[in-house]
Amino acid sequence: MAETVLPGFEINTWFGLVAPAKTPREIIAKLNQAVVKGLLNAEMRERLLAQGIEPVGNSPAEFTQLMREELPKWGKIAKISGAKLD
Repeated sequence: MAETVLPGFEINTWFGLVAPAKTPREIIAKLNQAVVKGLLNAEMRERLLAQGIEPVGNSPAEFTQLMREELPKWGKIAKISGAKLD
């Protein structure tokens, strides 16, 4: 992509959990704690790394920022591709 369509373009795959917009912060914090704890588990971490997945387990604010940064990039890709919703 960087060589042909968008110079300097970079794609990284990431996964995360989202919840409805008005989910109480306490619930978000509990979910985040559980996920981070799971990602720190040695067996889980080993399994993910064996699949080429680097577990991060960042904060809800950091994940929100990542999504805000990624959205315009993917919008640009969709526009360039001519993709349409059915």
